[in-house]
Amino acid sequence: MKKHNVLKIVLLSILVVALCTWIFPTASYQSELLIGERSQLGLFDFVSYVTLLFNYFGYVFFVVLATGIFYGVSYKIPAYRVILDKIVKMFKGREAIFLAITMILIATLVSITGFSFGILFIFPFIISLVLLMGYNKLVAISVTVGSTIVGIMGATLGTNITYDINGLLGLDIYSEIYTKIILLVIGLILLVYNVLLYAKKTKNGTDRVLEFVPESNKIAKEKADISIEKEDLKTVAKGQNKLTKKSTKKTSKASHAHLKKSDESKDEKKSTKETAKKGKSAKTKAYDMIEEEVIKVKPKKKILIWPFVFIFDLLFVVLLISMFQWSLFGINWFDTSLTAVKDFQIFDFPIFAKLLGTSPYAWTFQSIGNWSLAYEIPAFIVLASCFLAFIYGLKLDDFFDGVMNGIRKALKPASYMLIACIIIIIGVYHPFQLNIVKFFMDLTDGFNVIFMTIIAAISSVLNIEPLYVAQNTLPYITSVITDSELYPVLGVIFQSVYGLVMLIAPTSLLLIGTLTYLNVSYGQWLKHIWKLFLQLLVVLVIVCLIIFLI
Repeated sequence: MKKHNVLKIVLLSILVVALCTWIFPTASYQSELLIGERSQLGLFDFVSYVTLLFNYFGYVFFVVLATGIFYGVSYKIPAYRVILDKIVKMFKGREAIFLAITMILIATLVSITGFSFGILFIFPFIISLVLLMGYNKLVAISVTVGSTIVGIMGATLGTNITYDINGLLGLDIYSEIYTKIILLVIGLILLVYNVLLYAKKTKNGTDRVLEFVPESNKIAKEKADISIEKEDLKTVAKGQNKLTKKSTKKTSKASHAHLKKSDESKDEKKSTKETAKKGKSAKTKAYDMIEEEVIKVKPKKKILIWPFVFIFDLLFVVLLISMFQWSLFGINWFDTSLTAVKDFQIFDFPIFAKLLGTSPYAWTFQSIGNWSLAYEIPAFIVLASCFLAFIYGLKLDDFFDGVMNGIRKALKPASYMLIACIIIIIGVYHPFQLNIVKFFMDLTDGFNVIFMTIIAAISSVLNIEPLYVAQNTLPYITSVITDSELYPVLGVIFQSVYGLVMLIAPTSLLLIGTLTYLNVSYGQWLKHIWKLFLQLLVVLVIVCLIIFLI
Protein backbone atom coordinates (compact mmCIF):
# COMPACT_ATOMS: atom_id res chain seq x y z
CA MET A 1 0.00 0.00 0.00
CA LYS A 2 1.55 3.31 -1.08
CA LYS A 3 2.05 5.96 1.55
CA HIS A 4 -0.19 9.03 1.37
CA ASN A 5 -2.10 7.54 -1.58
CA VAL A 6 -5.32 9.39 -0.76
CA LEU A 7 -3.49 12.72 -0.43
CA LYS A 8 -1.93 12.19 -3.85
CA ILE A 9 -5.39 11.58 -5.35
CA VAL A 10 -6.75 14.73 -3.69
CA LEU A 11 -3.82 16.84 -4.92
CA LEU A 12 -4.18 15.38 -8.42
CA SER A 13 -7.87 16.36 -8.43
CA ILE A 14 -6.95 19.91 -7.41
CA LEU A 15 -4.36 20.02 -10.21
CA VAL A 16 -6.96 18.93 -12.79
CA VAL A 17 -9.36 21.64 -11.63
CA ALA A 18 -6.54 24.19 -11.73
CA LEU A 19 -5.73 23.19 -15.32
CA CYS A 20 -9.39 23.60 -16.26
CA THR A 21 -9.14 27.28 -15.29
CA TRP A 22 -6.43 27.63 -17.95
CA ILE A 23 -8.46 25.78 -20.59
CA PHE A 24 -12.01 27.07 -20.17
CA PRO A 25 -13.16 30.69 -20.16
CA THR A 26 -15.17 31.94 -17.21
CA ALA A 27 -18.90 31.29 -17.32
CA SER A 28 -21.48 32.55 -14.83
CA TYR A 29 -25.24 32.90 -14.83
CA GLN A 30 -26.82 36.23 -13.89
CA SER A 31 -30.25 36.19 -15.53
CA GLU A 32 -28.31 35.05 -18.58
CA LEU A 33 -25.19 33.04 -19.29
CA LEU A 34 -22.13 35.29 -19.34
CA ILE A 35 -18.98 33.94 -21.01
CA GLY A 36 -15.86 35.89 -20.17
CA GLU A 37 -12.14 35.51 -20.63
CA ARG A 38 -10.01 32.86 -18.98
CA SER A 39 -9.20 33.39 -15.32
CA GLN A 40 -6.17 31.19 -14.81
CA LEU A 41 -5.35 30.00 -11.33
CA GLY A 42 -1.91 31.25 -10.34
CA LEU A 43 0.50 29.97 -7.74
CA PHE A 44 -0.10 32.80 -5.28
CA ASP A 45 -3.84 32.61 -5.95
CA PHE A 46 -3.71 29.07 -4.71
CA VAL A 47 -1.73 30.06 -1.60
CA SER A 48 -4.22 32.80 -0.76
CA TYR A 49 -7.14 30.39 -1.16
CA VAL A 50 -5.61 28.08 1.42
CA THR A 51 -6.17 30.81 4.01
CA LEU A 52 -9.86 30.86 3.10
CA LEU A 53 -10.31 27.19 3.89
CA PHE A 54 -10.76 27.64 7.61
CA ASN A 55 -13.11 30.59 7.09
CA TYR A 56 -15.53 28.67 4.89
CA PHE A 57 -14.85 24.99 5.57
CA GLY A 58 -13.24 24.91 8.99
CA TYR A 59 -16.25 22.95 10.24
CA VAL A 60 -15.00 19.91 8.28
CA PHE A 61 -11.74 20.02 10.21
CA PHE A 62 -13.24 20.66 13.63
CA VAL A 63 -16.01 18.05 13.43
CA VAL A 64 -13.45 15.36 12.60
CA LEU A 65 -11.11 16.53 15.38
CA ALA A 66 -13.99 16.61 17.89
CA THR A 67 -14.90 13.06 16.88
CA GLY A 68 -11.28 12.04 17.35
CA ILE A 69 -11.27 13.58 20.83
CA PHE A 70 -14.41 11.68 21.80
CA TYR A 71 -12.99 8.31 20.81
CA GLY A 72 -9.54 9.14 22.17
CA VAL A 73 -11.14 9.69 25.58
CA SER A 74 -13.41 6.66 25.15
CA TYR A 75 -10.39 4.42 24.56
CA LYS A 76 -9.22 5.36 28.06
CA ILE A 77 -12.52 4.22 29.56
CA PRO A 78 -12.73 0.39 30.03
CA ALA A 79 -16.52 0.50 29.62
CA TYR A 80 -16.14 1.32 25.93
CA ARG A 81 -14.24 -1.87 25.16
CA VAL A 82 -16.64 -3.88 27.33
CA ILE A 83 -19.54 -2.55 25.21
CA LEU A 84 -17.76 -3.52 22.01
CA ASP A 85 -17.06 -7.02 23.31
CA LYS A 86 -20.66 -7.48 24.47
CA ILE A 87 -22.04 -6.50 21.05
CA VAL A 88 -19.57 -8.78 19.27
CA LYS A 89 -20.53 -11.64 21.62
CA MET A 90 -24.23 -10.93 21.10
CA PHE A 91 -23.86 -11.38 17.33
CA LYS A 92 -21.46 -14.32 17.53
CA GLY A 93 -22.33 -16.56 14.59
CA ARG A 94 -24.80 -13.94 13.33
CA GLU A 95 -22.35 -11.28 12.17
CA ALA A 96 -24.05 -10.99 8.77
CA ILE A 97 -27.26 -9.94 10.53
CA PHE A 98 -25.35 -7.21 12.33
CA LEU A 99 -23.93 -5.88 9.06
CA ALA A 100 -27.35 -5.86 7.40
CA ILE A 101 -29.06 -4.14 10.35
CA THR A 102 -26.32 -1.51 10.58
CA MET A 103 -26.50 -0.65 6.88
CA ILE A 104 -30.29 -0.38 6.96
CA LEU A 105 -30.26 1.82 10.06
CA ILE A 106 -27.58 4.22 8.80
CA ALA A 107 -29.15 4.60 5.35
CA THR A 108 -32.63 5.13 6.81
CA LEU A 109 -31.44 7.69 9.37
CA VAL A 110 -29.53 9.65 6.71
CA SER A 111 -32.55 9.53 4.39
CA ILE A 112 -34.92 10.88 7.05
CA THR A 113 -32.68 13.36 8.90
CA GLY A 114 -30.27 14.43 6.16
CA PHE A 115 -27.38 14.15 8.62
CA SER A 116 -25.03 12.98 5.88
CA PHE A 117 -21.71 14.49 6.99
CA GLY A 118 -22.05 14.46 10.77
CA ILE A 119 -22.96 10.76 10.64
CA LEU A 120 -19.23 10.11 10.54
CA PHE A 121 -19.37 10.52 14.33
CA ILE A 122 -20.40 6.86 14.67
CA PHE A 123 -18.00 5.57 12.00
CA PRO A 124 -15.15 4.66 14.41
CA PHE A 125 -17.62 2.77 16.61
CA ILE A 126 -19.08 0.79 13.70
CA ILE A 127 -15.64 0.18 12.19
CA SER A 128 -14.36 -1.21 15.49
CA LEU A 129 -17.27 -3.66 15.67
CA VAL A 130 -16.87 -4.79 12.06
CA LEU A 131 -13.14 -5.42 12.49
CA LEU A 132 -13.64 -7.23 15.81
CA MET A 133 -16.13 -9.53 14.10
CA GLY A 134 -13.37 -10.68 11.76
CA TYR A 135 -14.16 -8.63 8.65
CA ASN A 136 -11.62 -6.54 6.76
CA LYS A 137 -11.35 -2.79 6.26
CA LEU A 138 -13.14 -2.76 2.90
CA VAL A 139 -16.19 -4.28 4.55
CA ALA A 140 -16.01 -1.61 7.26
CA ILE A 141 -15.89 1.18 4.64
CA SER A 142 -18.74 -0.36 2.66
CA VAL A 143 -20.92 -0.61 5.76
CA THR A 144 -20.31 3.00 6.84
CA VAL A 145 -19.69 5.06 3.71
CA GLY A 146 -21.76 2.79 1.48
CA SER A 147 -24.90 2.97 3.62
CA THR A 148 -24.53 6.76 3.98
CA ILE A 149 -24.32 7.11 0.20
CA VAL A 150 -27.48 5.02 -0.28
CA GLY A 151 -29.21 7.22 2.30
CA ILE A 152 -28.25 10.34 0.32
CA MET A 153 -29.44 8.79 -2.94
CA GLY A 154 -32.82 8.02 -1.40
CA ALA A 155 -33.07 11.05 0.89
CA THR A 156 -36.75 11.59 1.71
CA LEU A 157 -37.24 14.18 4.46
CA GLY A 158 -33.55 14.97 4.93
CA THR A 159 -33.64 18.73 4.52
CA ASN A 160 -29.86 19.12 4.49
CA ILE A 161 -29.80 17.10 1.27
CA THR A 162 -33.10 17.90 -0.45
CA TYR A 163 -33.83 21.46 0.69
CA ASP A 164 -31.31 23.34 -1.49
CA ILE A 165 -32.02 21.36 -4.65
CA ASN A 166 -35.80 21.39 -4.26
CA GLY A 167 -35.79 25.03 -3.18
CA LEU A 168 -34.02 26.21 -6.35
CA LEU A 169 -36.42 24.15 -8.43
CA GLY A 170 -39.48 25.50 -6.61
CA LEU A 171 -40.41 22.09 -5.22
CA ASP A 172 -41.64 21.20 -1.74
CA ILE A 173 -40.02 18.68 0.59
CA TYR A 174 -42.38 15.88 -0.46
CA SER A 175 -41.63 16.10 -4.19
CA GLU A 176 -41.17 12.60 -5.72
CA ILE A 177 -40.86 11.14 -2.23
CA TYR A 178 -42.12 7.73 -3.35
CA THR A 179 -39.49 7.62 -6.09
CA LYS A 180 -36.84 8.38 -3.50
CA ILE A 181 -38.16 5.63 -1.23
CA ILE A 182 -37.89 3.19 -4.15
CA LEU A 183 -34.29 4.28 -4.77
CA LEU A 184 -33.55 3.87 -1.06
CA VAL A 185 -35.00 0.34 -0.90
CA ILE A 186 -33.37 -0.90 -4.12
CA GLY A 187 -30.09 0.72 -3.16
CA LEU A 188 -30.16 -0.99 0.23
CA ILE A 189 -30.93 -4.37 -1.32
CA LEU A 190 -27.97 -4.06 -3.71
CA LEU A 191 -25.66 -2.76 -0.98
CA VAL A 192 -26.54 -5.46 1.55
CA TYR A 193 -26.26 -8.22 -1.07
CA ASN A 194 -22.85 -7.09 -2.34
CA VAL A 195 -21.39 -6.42 1.09
CA LEU A 196 -22.54 -9.73 2.59
CA LEU A 197 -21.30 -11.66 -0.45
CA TYR A 198 -17.84 -10.10 -0.19
CA ALA A 199 -17.79 -10.30 3.62
CA LYS A 200 -18.49 -14.02 3.57
CA LYS A 201 -15.52 -14.65 1.28
CA THR A 202 -13.06 -12.53 3.24
CA LYS A 203 -14.08 -13.07 6.87
CA ASN A 204 -11.24 -13.48 9.36
CA GLY A 205 -8.72 -11.79 7.07
CA THR A 206 -5.38 -10.32 8.05
CA ASP A 207 -6.32 -6.68 8.66
CA ARG A 208 -4.99 -5.32 11.95
CA VAL A 209 -7.70 -4.81 14.55
CA LEU A 210 -5.86 -3.42 17.58
CA GLU A 211 -4.93 -0.26 15.68
CA PHE A 212 -8.57 0.84 15.55
CA VAL A 213 -10.11 -0.51 18.75
CA PRO A 214 -9.27 -0.01 22.43
CA GLU A 215 -7.48 -2.81 24.25
CA SER A 216 -9.46 -5.36 26.20
CA ASN A 217 -8.40 -6.54 29.68
CA LYS A 218 -7.23 -9.79 28.14
CA ILE A 219 -5.00 -8.00 25.64
CA ALA A 220 -3.67 -5.69 28.35
CA LYS A 221 -2.88 -8.76 30.48
CA GLU A 222 -1.02 -10.41 27.62
CA LYS A 223 0.98 -7.24 27.00
CA ALA A 224 1.77 -7.01 30.71
CA ASP A 225 2.91 -10.65 30.70
CA ILE A 226 5.25 -9.99 27.79
CA SER A 227 6.69 -6.74 29.13
CA ILE A 228 7.18 -8.09 32.65
CA GLU A 229 8.73 -11.30 31.35
CA LYS A 230 11.24 -9.23 29.38
CA GLU A 231 12.10 -7.13 32.42
CA ASP A 232 12.45 -10.20 34.66
CA LEU A 233 14.37 -12.26 32.15
CA LYS A 234 17.69 -11.00 33.49
CA THR A 235 16.55 -11.69 37.06
CA VAL A 236 15.67 -15.28 36.20
CA ALA A 237 18.97 -15.74 34.33
CA LYS A 238 20.96 -14.37 37.27
CA GLY A 239 19.12 -16.69 39.64
CA GLN A 240 19.92 -19.65 37.45
CA ASN A 241 23.61 -18.65 37.22
CA LYS A 242 23.90 -18.39 41.01
CA LEU A 243 22.24 -21.75 41.44
CA THR A 244 24.60 -23.29 38.90
CA LYS A 245 27.67 -21.93 40.68
CA LYS A 246 26.33 -23.02 44.05
CA SER A 247 25.56 -26.50 42.78
CA THR A 248 29.01 -26.76 41.22
CA LYS A 249 30.62 -26.06 44.58
CA LYS A 250 28.39 -28.57 46.30
CA THR A 251 29.15 -31.14 43.64
CA SER A 252 32.88 -30.59 44.12
CA LYS A 253 32.66 -31.12 47.89
CA ALA A 254 30.48 -34.14 47.48
CA SER A 255 32.91 -35.68 45.03
CA HIS A 256 35.71 -35.71 47.62
CA ALA A 257 33.46 -37.35 50.17
CA HIS A 258 32.20 -39.92 47.68
CA LEU A 259 35.73 -40.81 46.66
CA LYS A 260 36.33 -41.83 50.23
CA LYS A 261 33.08 -43.84 50.40
CA SER A 262 33.35 -45.07 46.77
CA ASP A 263 29.83 -43.73 46.05
CA GLU A 264 30.53 -40.94 43.49
CA SER A 265 27.87 -41.69 40.91
CA LYS A 266 24.95 -41.71 43.35
CA ASP A 267 25.81 -38.32 44.83
CA GLU A 268 26.26 -36.76 41.40
CA LYS A 269 22.72 -37.79 40.48
CA LYS A 270 21.44 -36.44 43.82
CA SER A 271 23.28 -33.14 43.31
CA THR A 272 21.88 -32.79 39.79
CA LYS A 273 18.34 -33.35 41.04
CA GLU A 274 18.83 -30.81 43.83
CA THR A 275 20.13 -28.23 41.36
CA ALA A 276 17.22 -28.77 38.98
CA LYS A 277 14.75 -28.52 41.82
CA LYS A 278 16.19 -25.23 43.07
CA GLY A 279 16.39 -23.86 39.54
CA LYS A 280 12.74 -24.75 39.03
CA SER A 281 11.72 -23.12 42.30
CA ALA A 282 13.60 -19.94 41.37
CA LYS A 283 11.90 -19.87 37.97
CA THR A 284 8.52 -20.45 39.58
CA LYS A 285 9.18 -17.64 42.00
CA ALA A 286 10.04 -15.31 39.12
CA TYR A 287 6.81 -16.19 37.29
CA ASP A 288 4.86 -15.76 40.52
CA MET A 289 6.23 -12.22 40.60
CA ILE A 290 5.06 -11.70 37.00
CA GLU A 291 1.60 -13.00 37.91
CA GLU A 292 1.41 -10.58 40.84
CA GLU A 293 2.13 -7.71 38.45
CA VAL A 294 -0.54 -8.94 36.03
CA ILE A 295 -3.14 -9.02 38.79
CA LYS A 296 -2.61 -5.30 39.26
CA VAL A 297 -3.73 -4.72 35.67
CA LYS A 298 -7.15 -6.27 36.33
CA PRO A 299 -9.88 -3.79 37.30
CA LYS A 300 -10.80 -4.04 40.97
CA LYS A 301 -14.33 -2.70 40.53
CA LYS A 302 -17.14 -3.87 38.32
CA ILE A 303 -17.29 -1.83 35.12
CA LEU A 304 -20.61 -0.01 34.67
CA ILE A 305 -21.50 0.40 31.02
CA TRP A 306 -24.93 2.04 31.25
CA PRO A 307 -23.58 5.60 31.79
CA PHE A 308 -21.50 5.31 28.62
CA VAL A 309 -24.40 3.82 26.65
CA PHE A 310 -26.78 6.53 27.86
CA ILE A 311 -24.44 9.43 27.05
CA PHE A 312 -23.43 7.97 23.68
CA ASP A 313 -27.04 7.34 22.63
CA LEU A 314 -28.21 10.75 23.83
CA LEU A 315 -25.36 12.46 22.01
CA PHE A 316 -26.10 10.60 18.78
CA VAL A 317 -29.84 11.34 18.91
CA VAL A 318 -29.22 15.05 19.55
CA LEU A 319 -26.77 15.18 16.63
CA LEU A 320 -29.30 13.49 14.33
CA ILE A 321 -32.02 16.05 15.04
CA SER A 322 -29.74 19.05 15.46
CA MET A 323 -29.77 20.23 11.83
CA PHE A 324 -33.20 19.02 10.74
CA GLN A 325 -35.40 21.91 9.60
CA TRP A 326 -38.26 21.36 12.06
CA SER A 327 -39.90 24.67 11.11
CA LEU A 328 -40.75 23.25 7.68
CA PHE A 329 -43.14 20.88 9.44
CA GLY A 330 -44.58 23.51 11.77
CA ILE A 331 -42.61 22.30 14.80
CA ASN A 332 -41.23 25.12 16.97
CA TRP A 333 -40.70 23.31 20.30
CA PHE A 334 -36.93 23.74 20.31
CA ASP A 335 -37.10 27.46 19.54
CA THR A 336 -39.60 28.17 22.31
CA SER A 337 -37.67 25.95 24.76
CA LEU A 338 -34.41 27.79 24.15
CA THR A 339 -36.15 31.15 24.49
CA ALA A 340 -37.63 30.05 27.83
CA VAL A 341 -34.22 28.91 29.07
CA LYS A 342 -32.56 32.17 28.07
CA ASP A 343 -35.35 34.24 29.65
CA PHE A 344 -35.16 32.37 32.95
CA GLN A 345 -33.82 34.63 35.68
CA ILE A 346 -32.55 34.22 39.23
CA PHE A 347 -32.85 37.47 41.20
CA ASP A 348 -33.44 39.32 37.92
CA PHE A 349 -30.24 37.89 36.45
CA PRO A 350 -30.52 35.78 33.21
CA ILE A 351 -28.04 33.16 34.35
CA PHE A 352 -28.50 30.68 31.47
CA ALA A 353 -28.49 33.36 28.80
CA LYS A 354 -25.14 34.60 30.13
CA LEU A 355 -23.72 31.09 30.36
CA LEU A 356 -24.75 30.30 26.78
CA GLY A 357 -23.35 33.62 25.53
CA THR A 358 -24.96 36.89 24.53
CA SER A 359 -22.13 38.82 22.89
CA PRO A 360 -23.18 40.38 19.55
CA TYR A 361 -19.62 39.97 18.27
CA ALA A 362 -19.39 36.21 18.74
CA TRP A 363 -21.28 33.09 17.86
CA THR A 364 -24.30 32.52 20.10
CA PHE A 365 -25.95 29.21 20.93
CA GLN A 366 -28.80 28.25 18.58
CA SER A 367 -31.83 26.04 19.10
CA ILE A 368 -31.85 22.41 17.94
CA GLY A 369 -32.73 22.40 14.27
CA ASN A 370 -30.52 25.43 13.65
CA TRP A 371 -27.26 23.90 14.83
CA SER A 372 -24.24 24.12 12.56
CA LEU A 373 -21.29 21.85 11.93
CA ALA A 374 -19.01 24.79 12.61
CA TYR A 375 -20.01 25.57 16.21
CA GLU A 376 -22.64 23.66 18.17
CA ILE A 377 -21.95 20.13 16.93
CA PRO A 378 -18.17 19.93 17.57
CA ALA A 379 -18.64 21.81 20.88
CA PHE A 380 -21.34 19.35 21.99
CA ILE A 381 -19.17 16.34 21.09
CA VAL A 382 -16.22 17.71 23.09
CA LEU A 383 -18.46 18.50 26.08
CA ALA A 384 -19.80 14.94 26.00
CA SER A 385 -16.22 13.67 26.02
CA CYS A 386 -15.43 15.74 29.11
CA PHE A 387 -18.60 14.55 30.84
CA LEU A 388 -17.75 10.90 30.16
CA ALA A 389 -14.28 11.41 31.61
CA PHE A 390 -15.81 12.98 34.71
CA ILE A 391 -18.42 10.24 35.17
CA TYR A 392 -15.83 7.48 34.96
CA GLY A 393 -13.32 9.31 37.17
CA LEU A 394 -10.66 9.52 34.48
CA LYS A 395 -7.44 11.05 35.79
CA LEU A 396 -6.47 14.39 34.29
CA ASP A 397 -3.30 12.95 32.75
CA ASP A 398 -5.23 10.07 31.19
CA PHE A 399 -7.88 12.46 29.91
CA PHE A 400 -5.37 14.73 28.16
CA ASP A 401 -3.49 11.70 26.90
CA GLY A 402 -6.73 10.43 25.35
CA VAL A 403 -7.49 13.85 23.88
CA MET A 404 -4.05 14.11 22.27
CA ASN A 405 -4.19 10.54 20.96
CA GLY A 406 -7.61 11.23 19.45
CA ILE A 407 -6.43 14.46 17.82
CA ARG A 408 -3.32 12.73 16.52
CA LYS A 409 -5.38 10.00 14.86
CA ALA A 410 -7.97 12.41 13.43
CA LEU A 411 -5.52 15.06 12.23
CA LYS A 412 -4.59 13.41 8.93
CA PRO A 413 -8.15 12.57 7.79
CA ALA A 414 -9.33 16.05 8.82
CA SER A 415 -6.48 17.72 6.93
CA TYR A 416 -7.04 15.74 3.74
CA MET A 417 -10.76 16.48 3.81
CA LEU A 418 -10.11 20.18 4.35
CA ILE A 419 -7.59 20.32 1.52
CA ALA A 420 -10.14 18.80 -0.88
CA CYS A 421 -12.52 21.70 -0.14
CA ILE A 422 -10.20 24.12 -1.93
CA ILE A 423 -11.75 22.83 -5.17
CA ILE A 424 -14.98 24.63 -4.27
CA ILE A 425 -13.10 27.88 -3.69
CA ILE A 426 -11.37 27.57 -7.07
CA GLY A 427 -14.74 26.99 -8.72
CA VAL A 428 -16.20 30.12 -7.10
CA TYR A 429 -13.33 32.48 -7.94
CA HIS A 430 -12.58 30.92 -11.34
CA PRO A 431 -16.02 29.81 -12.58
CA PHE A 432 -15.68 27.55 -15.61
CA GLN A 433 -18.18 24.77 -14.85
CA LEU A 434 -21.08 26.17 -16.85
CA ASN A 435 -19.02 25.75 -20.03
CA ILE A 436 -19.22 21.99 -19.48
CA VAL A 437 -22.91 22.20 -18.60
CA LYS A 438 -23.63 24.22 -21.74
CA PHE A 439 -21.73 21.72 -23.89
CA PHE A 440 -23.96 18.81 -22.84
CA MET A 441 -27.12 20.91 -22.89
CA ASP A 442 -26.44 21.89 -26.52
CA LEU A 443 -26.04 18.27 -27.62
CA THR A 444 -29.78 17.70 -27.56
CA ASP A 445 -33.00 19.63 -27.72
CA GLY A 446 -35.07 19.46 -24.59
CA PHE A 447 -34.61 17.24 -21.55
CA ASN A 448 -32.29 14.23 -21.79
CA VAL A 449 -31.94 11.92 -18.77
CA ILE A 450 -28.53 10.54 -19.79
CA PHE A 451 -26.93 13.94 -20.44
CA MET A 452 -28.50 15.39 -17.31
CA THR A 453 -27.03 12.50 -15.30
CA ILE A 454 -23.56 13.30 -16.72
CA ILE A 455 -23.99 17.01 -15.87
CA ALA A 456 -25.06 16.18 -12.32
CA ALA A 457 -22.11 13.81 -11.90
CA ILE A 458 -19.51 16.35 -13.06
CA SER A 459 -21.08 19.08 -10.96
CA SER A 460 -21.04 16.81 -7.90
CA VAL A 461 -17.34 16.06 -8.28
CA LEU A 462 -16.45 19.74 -8.70
CA ASN A 463 -18.73 21.19 -6.01
CA ILE A 464 -18.49 18.47 -3.32
CA GLU A 465 -21.58 19.65 -1.36
CA PRO A 466 -25.29 19.62 -2.42
CA LEU A 467 -25.61 23.36 -1.72
CA TYR A 468 -22.89 24.31 -4.20
CA VAL A 469 -24.02 21.70 -6.72
CA ALA A 470 -27.46 23.33 -6.76
CA GLN A 471 -26.34 26.95 -6.72
CA ASN A 472 -23.70 26.63 -9.43
CA THR A 473 -25.70 24.67 -12.01
CA LEU A 474 -29.46 24.65 -11.52
CA PRO A 475 -30.18 28.38 -12.19
CA TYR A 476 -28.72 28.06 -15.69
CA ILE A 477 -30.33 24.67 -16.36
CA THR A 478 -33.77 25.96 -15.40
CA SER A 479 -33.28 28.92 -17.75
CA VAL A 480 -32.87 26.44 -20.60
CA ILE A 481 -35.45 23.87 -19.47
CA THR A 482 -38.47 26.00 -18.73
CA ASP A 483 -41.03 23.22 -18.42
CA SER A 484 -41.61 23.08 -14.65
CA GLU A 485 -43.25 19.66 -14.92
CA LEU A 486 -39.79 18.23 -15.54
CA TYR A 487 -38.31 19.78 -12.40
CA PRO A 488 -39.29 16.91 -10.07
CA VAL A 489 -37.33 14.52 -12.32
CA LEU A 490 -34.45 17.01 -12.37
CA GLY A 491 -34.49 17.13 -8.58
CA VAL A 492 -34.32 13.33 -8.28
CA ILE A 493 -31.46 13.15 -10.77
CA PHE A 494 -29.32 15.77 -9.03
CA GLN A 495 -29.91 14.38 -5.56
CA SER A 496 -29.42 10.70 -6.38
CA VAL A 497 -26.50 11.25 -8.76
CA TYR A 498 -24.78 13.41 -6.17
CA GLY A 499 -25.09 10.61 -3.62
CA LEU A 500 -23.91 7.94 -6.05
CA VAL A 501 -20.88 9.95 -7.22
CA MET A 502 -19.75 10.45 -3.62
CA LEU A 503 -19.24 6.67 -3.48
CA ILE A 504 -16.18 6.91 -5.75
CA ALA A 505 -15.35 10.60 -6.26
CA PRO A 506 -11.82 11.66 -5.22
CA THR A 507 -13.51 14.75 -3.72
CA SER A 508 -15.97 12.83 -1.54
CA LEU A 509 -15.21 14.07 1.97
CA LEU A 510 -16.63 11.03 3.77
CA LEU A 511 -14.73 8.68 1.49
CA ILE A 512 -11.45 10.61 1.81
CA GLY A 513 -11.69 10.69 5.58
CA THR A 514 -12.59 7.01 6.00
CA LEU A 515 -9.95 5.74 3.57
CA THR A 516 -7.31 7.82 5.34
CA TYR A 517 -8.44 6.69 8.78
CA LEU A 518 -8.17 3.02 7.79
CA ASN A 519 -5.05 3.43 5.60
CA VAL A 520 -6.81 2.00 2.54
CA SER A 521 -5.70 3.21 -0.89
CA TYR A 522 -8.10 4.87 -3.30
CA GLY A 523 -7.30 2.34 -6.03
CA GLN A 524 -8.03 -0.55 -3.69
CA TRP A 525 -11.41 0.95 -2.89
CA LEU A 526 -12.30 1.46 -6.59
CA LYS A 527 -11.34 -2.11 -7.36
CA HIS A 528 -13.65 -3.27 -4.60
CA ILE A 529 -16.69 -1.05 -5.18
CA TRP A 530 -16.96 -0.60 -8.97
CA LYS A 531 -19.52 -3.39 -9.42
CA LEU A 532 -21.89 -1.93 -6.84
CA PHE A 533 -21.41 1.52 -8.35
CA LEU A 534 -22.43 0.31 -11.82
CA GLN A 535 -25.43 -1.56 -10.42
CA LEU A 536 -26.67 1.53 -8.60
CA LEU A 537 -26.06 3.70 -11.67
CA VAL A 538 -28.14 1.40 -13.89
CA VAL A 539 -30.98 1.38 -11.33
CA LEU A 540 -30.85 5.16 -11.00
CA VAL A 541 -30.99 5.76 -14.76
CA ILE A 542 -33.85 3.28 -15.22
CA VAL A 543 -35.89 4.81 -12.40
CA CYS A 544 -35.35 8.34 -13.73
CA LEU A 545 -36.29 7.27 -17.27
CA ILE A 546 -39.51 5.72 -15.97
CA ILE A 547 -40.62 8.81 -14.03
CA PHE A 548 -39.62 10.98 -17.02
CA LEU A 549 -41.78 8.93 -19.39
CA ILE A 550 -44.67 8.87 -16.93
